[in-house]
Amino acid sequence: MKTTSTSVSEKKSAYIFIFLTSLGLGYVLANQFIFGKPDNGSLVSMACLFVVSIASWLRKKYTKK
Repeated sequence: MKTTSTSVSEKKSAYIFIFLTSLGLGYVLANQFIFGKPDNGSLVSMACLFVVSIASWLRKKYTKK
């Protein structure tokens, strides 16, 4: 059984990871479309990290306790 402090730290780390991946995805998208410096490897990896972080957050949110 998890303590409340463990749950709070997991929530904080999930929010921080989502925030960082959204910043990275925004940076890569700005480079791709605004500045015209395509980097498909970074775009794919940041998009995958963003989707994985959202999926992980939703899984933790909807799992039964």
